Amino acid sequence: MPAEFKTVVRDAGGVATAGATTILTMSGWKMVLVRCARVYLQSLLGFLMADSTGLAAAVGIPLDKFGGALWVAATLAVAPATISLVQNIIEILTNIDVNSPALRA
Repeated sequence: MPAEFKTVVRDAGGVATAGATTILTMSGWKMVLVRCARVYLQSLLGFLMADSTGLAAAVGIPLDKFGGALWVAATLAVAPATISLVQNIIEILTNIDVNSPALRA
């Protein structure tokens, strides 16, 4: 049996199935949240790895030191996620401007 591929597209909602491909529809704001969450988690892990505490915690660094490093990494990861959010908002506003010129004031 062939593998089923899933594709996420922007739509009003629902699930459409065509052949062996399932198309999951997701609203624009949900896609933005998913993108920002992905950037946040990638940045968090990147900052932890840069501080080399991810490996150090696995081999026995005390929890209080790891907790402090995790807090710093979590705080630093907010900036790239915020930039991703702003970028996505600009993209949405640009699409609205292009598709609805009557809304220009």
